[in-house]
Amino acid sequence: MKKIRSNFEKNTPKIYILCRVLIGLFFFIAGFNKLFHPIFQGYMLNTIANIGFPFPQFTANFTAFCECVFGLFLMMGFWTRISSVFLICIILVALFTHDLNSIPKELIPVKAETGIYEVDPFTWLSYFLYLPQTLYLMFLTLFLFQGCTGFGIDSLRKKNS
Repeated sequence: MKKIRSNFEKNTPKIYILCRVLIGLFFFIAGFNKLFHPIFQGYMLNTIANIGFPFPQFTANFTAFCECVFGLFLMMGFWTRISSVFLICIILVALFTHDLNSIPKELIPVKAETGIYEVDPFTWLSYFLYLPQTLYLMFLTLFLFQGCTGFGIDSLRKKNS
């Protein structure tokens, strides 16, 4: 058992790096698509306009640019904490303006004669935790507090200074 625990502890930095790179890659690709792919540009613009943000074209492009750039930085371990802050802000805005509305307020059972149930707080929490944005938020918070450990530009700069 000690050997298994020792192997897990020994590989923790590698798993942390893998998570940081994959989350950064996700944001980079998502932002890149929203910047350069016409379909995703349209989705982003419609979402921003429907929420009611001022200057929807600028806001959509700025958000996509930040996702792309800070996702790339996170992936490379460059300005890890700053990148995490920007991406956390994007996730929180998306969560509060768009994604929380996707959580149902009523549960409709399979059998209609049973009746409709209001969503209790425990069920609401399970829907909230099921949102992918919640997982991204938890990872980004980890990166914010932990910074760049292991492989990354920030680590190389620390060693050289």
